[in-house]
Parts: sequence; C-alpha cells; structure tokens
Amino acid sequence: MAGHQTPVGQRGLSHLPWRTTGELCHGAARVAWTRRQSLLLVLAALAAALLIVHQGDHPFMVWLATWRTPEVVAAAKFVSLIGELHLAPLGVVLTAWGLAEWGQQKDRRIPLGATALAMAASGILAQLLKPIFGRPRPHLHIPDQFDWFNVQWDSFPSGHSMHWAALVGGLWLTLPRFATWTAPVAVTVMAARILVPRHYPTDVLAGATFGLICGLCFGQAALDYQRKHGRLPPTS
Repeated sequence: MAGHQTPVGQRGLSHLPWRTTGELCHGAARVAWTRRQSLLLVLAALAAALLIVHQGDHPFMVWLATWRTPEVVAAAKFVSLIGELHLAPLGVVLTAWGLAEWGQQKDRRIPLGATALAMAASGILAQLLKPIFGRPRPHLHIPDQFDWFNVQWDSFPSGHSMHWAALVGGLWLTLPRFATWTAPVAVTVMAARILVPRHYPTDVLAGATFGLICGLCFGQAALDYQRKHGRLPPTS
C-alpha cells in the first residue's frame, strides 16, 4: 500500500522491515538448500582437517604457554573484548544499517541488514553446538576431550570466530571493500582467543568455517533480494 512508503526526499526507516527480514532469512535457507551438496563437501573437508589438526591442539597450546607473557595476554584480552558477541562487531553493523535505513541508501541497507542477520544466526548456531560437543576450554587445565551434551563445557566451536567470520562472509559478496577492511580484524580476534587462551586452534577453525558459511548464505540472499527488486542487473 502506498501509505506504507516513505515519501520521496524524506528520511526514515523503510517500510515493512519484518517482511524484508523474513525474505532474507528464507533466501539464505534456500541458498543453503540448493547448494547443500557443496556445503556437505565443505563440512566433510572440515571434519577431515579437524581430525588432523586436533592431534596438534594440545602440543601447540603447551608450546604457546612457553612464551606467552603477561603483556601478550593483556593485549589478547583487550582484542578479545572488542570481539565479544553482540557488542562491538554486531553493534557497528547495526549502527551502519540504521544510518543506511535512515538515509535511504538502498545499495547498503539490504547487505548490512543481511550481514546483521548472518551474525545473529551464527551466534545462535554457536550456542546450539557448544553443549552438543561439550569440550572444556584450555584455560581450565582439564584434559582435552569431547564430553557430548555436557552443557558446562563450551569451547567448541569458537563463538567469536563464528561471529566475525559471518561478518566477513556477509559483506564479501555485497560490499567487498568493507569485507577486506574487517577481515584482518577478524583474524586478529580469532588469534586472540587462542592466546588468552580460551580456545584450541580447532575451535577457531570450526567456528570460522561455520560463520563464513552463514555469512555467504545471507550475502547471496541479499544479492538475490536486490536483483528481485530491481536494484541490481539480472545475472546473465
């Protein structure tokens, strides 16, 4: 209805945001389903890599402890705090999305909104997976193990890594310049989680892969949405 539309030249939030959100979520699910064979191959490759890298998790953490100084730990904690779930990264994206909505910047508001949804989805997925795998964090000095469905242990996968990888993946297809700016920060946060130490390398590897998948699915959904509504040229 015309009454829901923002008048030309007037700033304000776009109409029917929940409808757009639903369409983006449905689009991301459709992307994941249509490319399920490729996703299964990626997950199989990830599982194989985790089995290999897992053998070196404990030796690596022992080696890391030999040169981890208080200054290094303090710096890693600061970087890790910046990357806390639903604080700095998601807050920046939501702020940028709100400004794009207010200024009616159609080329940015859909990609930024899709990225925020990808980050939220990855955060929810992380909280669902952690109690299933039940892995103790390395700083607890408990023998490394996977105690299935132990809700007290939540090391695998890394939620920080999932969140930041979703941010990079969500921007990669739609706003690649922003993605190249955020990728180094994401890698730094992931490394900090190992240095603190709150995660094993395999926690970070798995989290980054899961988050990147979420981000790319929502990024492709944003592209499909923009093409459907005439904001991008159709694919040849």
